[in-house]
Amino acid sequence: MIFDLFQREPLLDDTTRDWIHEVFAWTMRHQGREIFFGGTRLVLPTPEFFPGRADSVHGMAQLVFDSVRSHAGLDHWPCRLQEPGTWVPQAYPPQALAVPTRAPHGSAMPVAQGSPALFSYAPELVANPEALIANFAREFAHHLAAAAAESPPAGEENWGHVTELVGVFMGFGIMFANTAFNVRVNSCGSCQGPSAERPGFLSRADLSYALALFCRLKDIPPSQARPHLKSGLRPFFRRALRDIDRNPGLLATVRGEVPPLADPALPGGYSKPF
Repeated sequence: MIFDLFQREPLLDDTTRDWIHEVFAWTMRHQGREIFFGGTRLVLPTPEFFPGRADSVHGMAQLVFDSVRSHAGLDHWPCRLQEPGTWVPQAYPPQALAVPTRAPHGSAMPVAQGSPALFSYAPELVANPEALIANFAREFAHHLAAAAAESPPAGEENWGHVTELVGVFMGFGIMFANTAFNVRVNSCGSCQGPSAERPGFLSRADLSYALALFCRLKDIPPSQARPHLKSGLRPFFRRALRDIDRNPGLLATVRGEVPPLADPALPGGYSKPF
């Protein structure tokens, strides 16, 4: 039809789009549908989600870390945020870490037993709260993904990419998208002090699509996410929503309404996008 000439190209190529759907479906299988649909919220970079102030760099980092941990459903999982430059001797033989398991938002679970997982951060990130949030969310996602019994699609070769998608699945997509590929540390003398931004793996388009997929799966109105996205990301987000709406079968597969289809000719059943 002539109207097809005026349709814009999809935001992502089919291989990358399908892979994002497969990682979401994999995460759904291993974390549980009840956690995602009943216990995961869209986390916003607002005081409601990240309350409090501290009088030190580490104090602020600790507040952000505790909030990310809570929104991730891991309050019961033993872990510790170390101050920059701190070395903590480990017991020998080392005790096993407790396996991280998410709890629905607002539910109480007994504290897991085992040695705490140790987390660190770059103090420069405290000046960029969204980057710090995404950094902590990806670290929690790393532990959750590593604890899964089944390897994620293309996970070994693209582990950083997978952990970012798991972070979006956990509700932190806005912060991931807003800080995508911000890897520079720069300074311009007296006019602006040094700034640091988190290293990233997925592109702004990839993360905008993953955020749109999260919103469609959870039936979250786009108006809840859009005002918190950087202006340059909003066209990506809008296009991603349109692309998802054009492929309802893919959305149904992630939701578990129909079984996923694998290509037996490919290792692991799925193609690799990178």
